[in-house]
Amino acid sequence: MVVVAVVSAGAALLLGVVPFQGWLDQRDRNAALRVEVEAVEAGNRAYEDRMDALETDEEIERLAREDYGLVRPDEEAYAIQPAPASDAEVPGIWPFAD
Repeated sequence: MVVVAVVSAGAALLLGVVPFQGWLDQRDRNAALRVEVEAVEAGNRAYEDRMDALETDEEIERLAREDYGLVRPDEEAYAIQPAPASDAEVPGIWPFAD
């Protein structure tokens, strides 16, 4: 009789713990997915803000000037060339040595 009671209690405990553990795992997974969804939604909002900005004249002009070097008809554009690379050899003596 005692053995049956112990086995019954063990079976009930096992049947109760396994689903409870599954519920805890599912709850943790749900929380992780919520965080991921929030991150994706924040990225989507940032893309929507960027798309809205691209519809303004100011943003179009800014991109045309920065990316393509365009200027208005009454403006002048100047390009500054980089300095030429020096081909001169530096001696390995003081004060030029490391």
